[in-house]
Amino acid sequence: MESCSVDRTLQTLSDPWSFLVLRELWFGLKRFDEFQGTLRIPRATLSNRLKALREAGLLMQVPSPQGGLRKEYRFTEKGADLYPVMLTLLRWGDRWKNGDAGIPLHLTHHACGKRLVTEVVYSCCGTKVNAKDVEYQDGPGAGVEPAAAGSKTNRSSKPDKFTLPRACSVARTLQVMGDRWSFLVIREMFFGRHRFDEIQKRVGIATNILSNRIKLLMSHDILERSNYGAGSTRYEYHLTASGMDLYASFLAMMRWGDHWLSEEQGAPLILRHKKCGKVFEPEVVCKQCRLPLVAHEVHYKPGPGWDVNFGEDILAHTMLPRK
Repeated sequence: MESCSVDRTLQTLSDPWSFLVLRELWFGLKRFDEFQGTLRIPRATLSNRLKALREAGLLMQVPSPQGGLRKEYRFTEKGADLYPVMLTLLRWGDRWKNGDAGIPLHLTHHACGKRLVTEVVYSCCGTKVNAKDVEYQDGPGAGVEPAAAGSKTNRSSKPDKFTLPRACSVARTLQVMGDRWSFLVIREMFFGRHRFDEIQKRVGIATNILSNRIKLLMSHDILERSNYGAGSTRYEYHLTASGMDLYASFLAMMRWGDHWLSEEQGAPLILRHKKCGKVFEPEVVCKQCRLPLVAHEVHYKPGPGWDVNFGEDILAHTMLPRK
């Protein structure tokens, strides 16, 4: 498999239970019993995921301020740095996957007091990133690496787990792109590869699985197909407007993977802004004030798509996330 920082990031986020634990931690839950009660997750499964997240360096366990033998879980710097990724995933789900219900949460950026609109910009000039204005070149970490042990290349038989126990725009986004093969197809589209055979060759995917993922992405209105030319019975595939809009999440995951998962070899890809000619790193900012986004500066309140039947306990957490 070709080295890819986004793929490495997805190996963390694409496990539904691990994602749900991380999400609840941003909403202020810190103790084992809080996670277990809110997510209704089997205790053994929760224990396993918390252990894995600690071993991955995303969480740490600390004594509870209440004293006694109780422990709490906190983000490490590495785990907290996933927050901008979550915001880009939430933004896409809010825009494309909420139907008639409306968005589950309203977000306010405390630093400027405005309703939060997330934007990914070029570090070199501060303007909004456009996929068509980015060119790629091999970085020091370019190459081929073996698939990670236990990595999932088959679609989960229960993708609805992502949305447990309530509506969540981030979860809805991961239902589409959290599957590794689906992501790899989307990635190749951003790299300018649109034909079935060239995607199959680059990704190394079985033809039946590729056909399945293309149909899935078309059903979600991520891809559309067209004939090679007049009279041709062969097709090429292109990203729709909603598919192109996944680029912000693609870059945010690349940034996190480059920083935390590239180890000594460095980033697999170097990004260059065609218009200004400079190498850049993607930055996730508030559209209103252009400041970088961190969890304790974003406040939440229920939106029209919030499930009011879920209970008041979690509403208290979503009103003001803790540091």
